[in-house]
Amino acid sequence: MTAPDPRAPSVALWSHPRSMSTALERSFIERGDFTVFHEEFAYVYFMHEKRAEIPHKHPRPGHPLTYPEIKRMMEDARRQGPVFHKDFPYHCLDHLLADPRYLLGQINTFLVRDPEEAVLSHATVHPGVTREVLGYEQLARLFDFVRKLTGRTPLVINAEDLATRPEQTIAAYCDAVGIPFRPEALRWSQGERPEWATWSGWHTDVSASDGIRAPRRNYRFGYEDMPHLRDFARYCRPFYEHLDSFRLRPDHKEALT
Repeated sequence: MTAPDPRAPSVALWSHPRSMSTALERSFIERGDFTVFHEEFAYVYFMHEKRAEIPHKHPRPGHPLTYPEIKRMMEDARRQGPVFHKDFPYHCLDHLLADPRYLLGQINTFLVRDPEEAVLSHATVHPGVTREVLGYEQLARLFDFVRKLTGRTPLVINAEDLATRPEQTIAAYCDAVGIPFRPEALRWSQGERPEWATWSGWHTDVSASDGIRAPRRNYRFGYEDMPHLRDFARYCRPFYEHLDSFRLRPDHKEALT
């Protein structure tokens, strides 16, 4: 007989940059019943393997750098209580695809945003953005891998629903994941969070907010200013549409089984 897993549940939110994922994460911080980890695997991509440069990077001294070390840090936290971690698969996709046991040991959920908006939002913070760090292709690859691995379709939500119907969307998300919905966690005090210290400068909108709302569209550049961004958005669209075809509608709750 297999011994029961002594760890508490872990909910993973896999997304891409500028997808409103930090706003959803902020609601989990506000709940108070989860230990929340913010893009910890970014240390693998940017600090350990040094695959790309990025602005607003403030590494924490002594933070784990490798995939096994970071995974161990989060898995150890599960022995104390439930864990929620938000990350982008491009930070460590090769490692994840080689580690099905890790993926099978948690609830994998996905969030996607229309690249027409996300690409411009990304370029506003990071004008030198490259196609490799947009994250859509890797997100779709992980989704397909988890779907095949588990034999079930993972939960996918769309940022449009999160922005326009936050209460219904998060209620549907919680119902699908199997945790109680806490409407009071949709509001919070403005300000930076210690979980975001490594990437301070990327989350000014959610830091200035007191709840989930539609992102402001005061982008620094338009597609006419930087035509290559249009090529980026076109590249991302098939991956977006693939994920969006599995989108959970907030008024059609579906439990993960």
